[in-house]
Amino acid sequence: MTYTREEFGKGLKQRVSNKEAMESIAHWALTIYMDHCHEIDRTFRGNLLILNRMEDDPQFAFSYEELNQIADDLIAGKEVKL
Repeated sequence: MTYTREEFGKGLKQRVSNKEAMESIAHWALTIYMDHCHEIDRTFRGNLLILNRMEDDPQFAFSYEELNQIADDLIAGKEVKL
């Protein structure tokens, strides 16, 4: 079974609502990438890697509001390209 953007969006929304640290969200995105890279498309893989960059430097961090919007778009089935 393929891991979906909607599943990721729901997980992201939960982490944002819990105000998890950006580094934790970034690491989770990398874990999803590593676990599912063979079954997800290039754009989704790229988005996961971009989210993982939040772990590297605060300049790459998204705000909770931005992450929440990304999650909403993914849940709604919209194409998200970060």
